[in-house]
Amino acid sequence: MSGLSRRHLMFGSLAVLGLAPGRVLAGDNWIEVVGAAVVSSPADRPAARRRALADALLSAALAGGADLQGHSVLSNTRMTSDLLVVRPTGRVLAYRVTSETFDGQLLRIGIMAQVGPPQTGACTERRRLVVVAYPVQVHVSQESPAWTEAFGQHVAAELLRRVAGHPAVAQVTLADRLPPARREATDYRTLTQGSVAVPPGGHALHMDLRIVPEDRQLRLSLEMRLVGAADALAATHDQAVRLPHASVLGRAAPLIETDRHRLASRLGAGAAPALTALLDRAGCQPVATQLLLAGGRLSAPVGRAQGVLRTSIAYTVDRDASTEMLEVTAVGNRTVDLAPLDPSRPLSAFAGRPVRFITTTPGLP
Repeated sequence: MSGLSRRHLMFGSLAVLGLAPGRVLAGDNWIEVVGAAVVSSPADRPAARRRALADALLSAALAGGADLQGHSVLSNTRMTSDLLVVRPTGRVLAYRVTSETFDGQLLRIGIMAQVGPPQTGACTERRRLVVVAYPVQVHVSQESPAWTEAFGQHVAAELLRRVAGHPAVAQVTLADRLPPARREATDYRTLTQGSVAVPPGGHALHMDLRIVPEDRQLRLSLEMRLVGAADALAATHDQAVRLPHASVLGRAAPLIETDRHRLASRLGAGAAPALTALLDRAGCQPVATQLLLAGGRLSAPVGRAQGVLRTSIAYTVDRDASTEMLEVTAVGNRTVDLAPLDPSRPLSAFAGRPVRFITTTPGLP
């Protein structure tokens, strides 16, 4: 491989961690590392600076912990290739640039970084979600009080309102139906009423609400799933309230109005906050999607609308290949162009792989 190859970058990162110039600062979670990138021309220097910073950040993340696995391939007793699989398990919580040098070919950037697991309650990423919210599936047991059917629909409507008002949601589409089980292109309802598919880079929100009586209680169970092309989050919520003693008139007997309102308020109180907590978690995750290759262009269907910036850095997160860094070369509202930091890597090696983005805006506590 020529230049800073993929293998050179990976082994170079480990050398920085185990040997000079890395050193521990002010406690065991502060380190200083150096990243490097080749500058191919004067016009390439700003991009090379981002590549060097990405190399330094990867080194810092590896310093916070990593899973490593080596693979070698032999042919007629001759080694034909080897692969070092490196998956960072630590995170860069904060950093600042401490040095920058250029020798006419190689640009080096030193950073001081705080690494480790994310602090409890801290949001280290801020992204914006494009959400398609499908109708809440409300299931009410026939043994439930008569008022619970309307109550379930009320809770469902409140949940959808909560999605639209959440600060992590850049855009929400309230679908009028669930997506078809078969391909949308051949679905009759899609042809006549339009698509309810999730746009590239977006997330589907599915919610199932169940209300059932059990052991003289009324139980509300909420299941929520937020699913993107390369990430998914799920959460559940359960709440139960004790029902009054059965009336001789059975299910048809109405509760006293104040009792019904009090039961409904207690039963549904936690559903909307549970959804808010799920969206809070999603907003604190790195932007994630899948890489696309078309016409010799490597891209991803996310952009400024989701929080990706020109200064963001992308890295692959699939299970069966190394963590590889990519440079953002252009960013639009809903799309971003990328290039591998290792120029010897073919673009075809990235097609279809999941990718995440991190911001490179420094900040020290």
